Amino acid sequence: KSIHEQEATVKNISNITQAIIVKKLVHFLLLPTSYVISISSVNASQELEALMDMSLADLSRASVTLTSVAKKEQSLNKVPAAVHVITAEQIRRSGARTIPEALSLVPGVHVARLSDNNWAVAIRGANEILFNKLLVSIDGRSIFNPITSGVIWENIQMMMADIDRIEVLLGPAGTMWGGNAVNGVVNIISKSADETQGLYAEGTIGDKGYEEVNVRLGSTINDQTDARLSVSGVRSGYAVGEEGTFRNYNVNMRVDHSTYGSELTVQLGGYNTDIHTETETVHFVSIDLPPNEYDEYSRGISGMLNYDTEIKTGVLTVNVWADSHTINYEYFKGSYRNWDADVYYRLPVLDASELTMGGGGRTTQTEVLPILGLQPSDYRKGTRTQLYKDQASKYDSYNVYSQLETAVTDQLTTYFGVKVEYFGLVDRYEVLPQARLSYDYSPRHQFWTGLGRAVVTPSIIDTASTMVDFSVEQITQNSYQEISSIVRGNENLKTEAVTTLDIGHRYFLSNAFSTSTTLFFSQYKNIRGVGLDTSMPTGEPQVELAPWESEPLTMYQYIDNIEAKTWGTEFAVFWQPTFNFKVNVNYAYHQVLTACNNSDVCIDPSMSELMEPQPNHIASAQTMWDVTDSLQFDMMYKYIQGKNTNNANMGWDTISTLDARLAWQKKQDWPRLELMVDGILNNQPYYESNRNTAYKIERQVYLKAVWMMQ
Repeated sequence: KSIHEQEATVKNISNITQAIIVKKLVHFLLLPTSYVISISSVNASQELEALMDMSLADLSRASVTLTSVAKKEQSLNKVPAAVHVITAEQIRRSGARTIPEALSLVPGVHVARLSDNNWAVAIRGANEILFNKLLVSIDGRSIFNPITSGVIWENIQMMMADIDRIEVLLGPAGTMWGGNAVNGVVNIISKSADETQGLYAEGTIGDKGYEEVNVRLGSTINDQTDARLSVSGVRSGYAVGEEGTFRNYNVNMRVDHSTYGSELTVQLGGYNTDIHTETETVHFVSIDLPPNEYDEYSRGISGMLNYDTEIKTGVLTVNVWADSHTINYEYFKGSYRNWDADVYYRLPVLDASELTMGGGGRTTQTEVLPILGLQPSDYRKGTRTQLYKDQASKYDSYNVYSQLETAVTDQLTTYFGVKVEYFGLVDRYEVLPQARLSYDYSPRHQFWTGLGRAVVTPSIIDTASTMVDFSVEQITQNSYQEISSIVRGNENLKTEAVTTLDIGHRYFLSNAFSTSTTLFFSQYKNIRGVGLDTSMPTGEPQVELAPWESEPLTMYQYIDNIEAKTWGTEFAVFWQPTFNFKVNVNYAYHQVLTACNNSDVCIDPSMSELMEPQPNHIASAQTMWDVTDSLQFDMMYKYIQGKNTNNANMGWDTISTLDARLAWQKKQDWPRLELMVDGILNNQPYYESNRNTAYKIERQVYLKAVWMMQ
């Protein structure tokens, strides 16, 4: 069959097979959301079971209705929040090889590539390497790093062909998701084992020694049970201007067991990432020195169990997962383990309401090790960074939450919810309320608004660490340049919090044209920053100083005196002018304004230069063209407005990139061949992120071959 015919067949088959995985998205069953299929916004009710029974074509219709567990018919455009869904087709036809690349398809998401294999991703906020205001999960399992409270994207290298869709919620979602769901939630949803039967093999080669191999084998165990095993590996260079290699290996196993009225899913996985980097040292005189070499790695394993069952008039969901990670990076070393559980019950109440009640807990164990960086040599005194204090710790966090959805009239629906969450690391409770409403003005127009509060999960780095940094480099035979400092954590930091008001509108002209518009305003308090430490902390670790390290140190500490306001708009358009051509266009405008409420401790200019000069305008466009039954030609354009500051290293370059994909497959049993070019218009290396943290990126060409056998 041709590519076009295969896609039509898959859509028809999905109407049957997707019914098996109706209970997989546990959080999105509860969260008031709206779905954007092919980046065109449609709304979602709380019943994803019925939603997943429909084909992608059905989901794009504004008039779609479904029946809930309470046996009442509801329209999809009833829910007051925007969730943009990146479908498997969009991921494949965009040429994305990693999850951050795919996230560029969503309005309001700022994706900055730091190197060929490292990323910084932010939603509605100042982008930084370890952005801590975004919750990321895979099939509902939170990808949580307690050391930094951020996401290490280079370790999320799962097989892209295993992803069914990526759902991105813009705005706070603390009521249902908890800590870190401040500016948004990214939920990566994998395909069920039933959808991935047979053998799948994929190989990719590209510039700078890029090599990728993905193999998947799926099988039916019995009438009720399916399983699959996926193995993937990536090897490439690391960054322009450096010698080095990047290697990542992943393995994942999934088993789905279905019976009448219940669903059980078990997943096990592991990864290994190795990075070798050789960096030339900058010197003020001509001294023949060897390059700095870094060997870094991170490894981890995870396991998850999801169970859903119908009990009387409601649905009970139980989720349990655990993960363990070891990290040996230049900027920190250590290990952490998480044990999580989340249980909730959904039931109809009164005549037009549904109540969700739940609770969960997490046990976290961390161990942070001292770091020893470059060793002194005959010509260079090394850089040493050591991380101390609370080298081993264990603490618990838990929460309870409830949400009530009420259909006030046929046109008006309200949502009220609250979560109380306890963070054991800082021994503190936080209350996370949310109120939203949706109004259907007409079958083509829907308006919604929401007000919510969310917080950032406290991290080890911010609250329970002391970093001692000695940087000494020889300038001449008898003189040195020294930059030494101590930055200590602050266990009395207040929790970073945001309160956001957003308003949205959706317009559905037809199946071939729809728009989504959102306006938002957010008020942040207690943002983490680095400030002056006017007093030497007690109980500080004893540090043995080398002769050149005897100068007084500059003392800093983490502070919570930064406040910020952000506002902006996000706009998405889906247009299908012909049966074989689709266009998705996205635009976002964001503005950040920061201030310090204590000038005695704040390094205010530094914070302002980091947060305020963020790009204001971000736009993207994706086209998907079925040239013939056997040939596809797709393009992806991305624009990010640059911004300069008084500090040249802190500025952002303007990004204007065009990627293209050409795919050919004559018959179904033939391999599919794809030619992909990233940065067609970019003749010179360029920055995709803050110049202070990124390496330059070059145009890249890839060739992929895909073979599937049932």
